[in-house]
Amino acid sequence: MNLAERSSGLLEYIPGAKPVSYNYNSTQPLDGFAQNVKDSIKEYAESAQNEVEKGHNFLQWVLTRVFEATEDDATDAIIDGANDLGIDAYLPVDFSENKIYLFQSKYGTSHSIEAIAKFKEDVRRLQEKDIAKMRPELAQLVTKIQEKNLKIECIYVTDQNVEEEFFDSIEIYDIDVIVQKLWDRIKKPAAGKRASIKLETKLRYQDTLLGILKLRELTNFVTKNKEYVFESNIRQWMQFKTTVNKGLRETLQEVPHKFFYYNNGITIVVSDFEEQEDNSIVLHSPQIVNGAQTSNSVLDHARRTHNLEGSITVTIIKAADELDQNNITKYRNSQNAVRGKDLVSLMDFHKSIKSQMENIHYFYEIQAGSFDTKEKSHQSEFVGDPIYNKYLPDNHKKIVVAKDAIQAFIAGIEQRPTEAYSSPAQFLPRGSKYDEVFDEKLRDDFRLLLYPYLIKEYAKKGINYGKKGGHKTKRYATLFFVAVYFKILHEKILHTKDDFKEDIAKLEPIFKSVKLNQRILKLTDTIVTKFLEDTVVDDEMTAANTYHNFFSHHVWQDSMVRVIEKKIKQEEEEITSIQKLVHDLF
Repeated sequence: MNLAERSSGLLEYIPGAKPVSYNYNSTQPLDGFAQNVKDSIKEYAESAQNEVEKGHNFLQWVLTRVFEATEDDATDAIIDGANDLGIDAYLPVDFSENKIYLFQSKYGTSHSIEAIAKFKEDVRRLQEKDIAKMRPELAQLVTKIQEKNLKIECIYVTDQNVEEEFFDSIEIYDIDVIVQKLWDRIKKPAAGKRASIKLETKLRYQDTLLGILKLRELTNFVTKNKEYVFESNIRQWMQFKTTVNKGLRETLQEVPHKFFYYNNGITIVVSDFEEQEDNSIVLHSPQIVNGAQTSNSVLDHARRTHNLEGSITVTIIKAADELDQNNITKYRNSQNAVRGKDLVSLMDFHKSIKSQMENIHYFYEIQAGSFDTKEKSHQSEFVGDPIYNKYLPDNHKKIVVAKDAIQAFIAGIEQRPTEAYSSPAQFLPRGSKYDEVFDEKLRDDFRLLLYPYLIKEYAKKGINYGKKGGHKTKRYATLFFVAVYFKILHEKILHTKDDFKEDIAKLEPIFKSVKLNQRILKLTDTIVTKFLEDTVVDDEMTAANTYHNFFSHHVWQDSMVRVIEKKIKQEEEEITSIQKLVHDLF
């Protein structure tokens, strides 16, 4: 049976996974996401000293990323080496399942169609071979297979493309399948998950259940499934920053029996649900799309007291597809105002950026407050990149807020600092100018958003721009600084003639050469300072009435850009010197 025909096997073991051709709701991964996965594999594998180690590293990457094994379990699972009898690894390592998954891994040119056929034959011979003549770990594996009568699933993994072939009893995970699996996981983190709740009473209408849920039952449900159950919510818990949430807390503390009457309830979207006895409901792929504030407020209250009384209304809706779920998510969110920065979470582009940022240990916050809902142990994993961290304040939490990153991107890469300063919301999802910037031509490359953000943060940290800088004009000039930096970098140092976005890859060696980049940043500050001190600019500021108005509408108009060009020309000697250093990088 090939991958398309399977509906169980290994896929029952991988949380959220379904066969690519079996998952009718799968969408094609974005190009930047796919390339980021391939780059991650190459970087991880090629760090080895020899070809054997490269193959070992690739398999470690696959087991931890694709099959979600822990680092320790993956290390224990890998048994390739001399006399491995064609088996490179197995999962699970504790033999707790009723099946065993045997892996053959081929990295780079070691892959071939013949290797797949040989793997199948190796597995057959493994079960017939004399245990006494095996390596100890293989002998233990075969013994457990025989003692527990484990069903064997064979998984062949490679970073190459496998032409469509019929491989009976072998599941093929080539590079396209690997990328698709990871894409499906970030698109639908709840896929394949099941959870149960028990209602006090219920009413069914078509594909919807209306019910009453005890707060204690809600707490148990959220606690057990917190890692994925809010991922489709367009707004995560806002702590107690809003009046609505303060009211939730007060009601829970003072009059919990009134909570049912004062609250609109929660909405859970599922791919399917099963009604069982005693009003128990099995939920397939559950997502709380409305009620994150309510759920987390109840959870927070439960931590503070053992006296959790009260009930709440719950609506369970079976969504037909992803579009249906997104519409339910959007239209059912009205209890707190839904702003553009919260709606970022519904966009594939930003989900891809989030995944890519996580690869370098930054949390790209596309849902307001989503970092705060993570367990402390999970939060501690976001330590950032040691090189990029040098652009950030020492106390930076390694959270890149989507709204801030988009604002810096518009100012720097798009060269529109006045619009980014005066009205950043127009470039957020549902904003009037979002589609013209985030169109289908824009490659989902995390550097497009990370690099301008780093420059903005460095300007505040290292050169005293922004509110804490104290300079009367530079207080308002942070985004202007970002725009001038990228103008110098592209037009004068890299001599970019086309769209800045097309050359983002050229910036990586510059950003990783921190001392060199600091020299460019210092040059930018010199030019911006001279610009701000120019009498022509001073006259324009006076005409604008306020600094805020000047940076919102005037600073990038033609007459001001001519002044910027003049100040840049005055620094030709330093620019030429920097050009030579940058040339050496390439």
